[in-house]
Amino acid sequence: MTSVLVIDDHAVVASGTRAVLQNAGFEVESQPSAKNIAALLKERRFDLFLIDLNMPDMDGMAASDLILDLDPDAKIIIYTGYETEIEPLFASMIERGIAGVVSKSASIDSLIAALNAALRDEVLLPIWLFQRLHVRDTERKSGTNVHLNQTEREILTGVMRGETNRDIARKLLIGQRTVEKHLTGIFQKLGVHSRIEAVERVNELGLIRVPKRNA
Repeated sequence: MTSVLVIDDHAVVASGTRAVLQNAGFEVESQPSAKNIAALLKERRFDLFLIDLNMPDMDGMAASDLILDLDPDAKIIIYTGYETEIEPLFASMIERGIAGVVSKSASIDSLIAALNAALRDEVLLPIWLFQRLHVRDTERKSGTNVHLNQTEREILTGVMRGETNRDIARKLLIGQRTVEKHLTGIFQKLGVHSRIEAVERVNELGLIRVPKRNA
């Protein structure tokens, strides 16, 4: 029988989730927090972990880190009632090795499907998250999410004119190291690694129009 550990500080939610999963054929244990998880995992192992994102003692991300440190092969699903918090954390979840995310408002079938997907080393995303990630990817590719402040635009204009960092610093009355720091941030925003790539990206996106100098 597949074993699941539910970690949720809301007793009603934990009890209801445990009952639903037991009726679906899972062996379920629940804990109100992850602070005693190390001792528990020394006594036994679980096939799946269903962890609340927001808990007072230790949030779901920190709890996942702790569990994965103890068991790198652990299959963890984040369980949350706050869908808007998932999107900005999704990349970090993937990097950590978290297997998926389920909304507490999801249907019983969706919850069980997510657990079974994790057991198969698959990821089942809620449709709302899939749609938001698609929108973000489209924005990234189109460049609509690249926002440059005035100083960054002036520095990029100098770069596009072939000016050195020293020339740009003198013109803007700032230090050369300040220019270099700004360029690092600009490269990150544009997703590039060099001046040449930055110029190509700016031209591709049409972010800055540099007027031709008179001969």
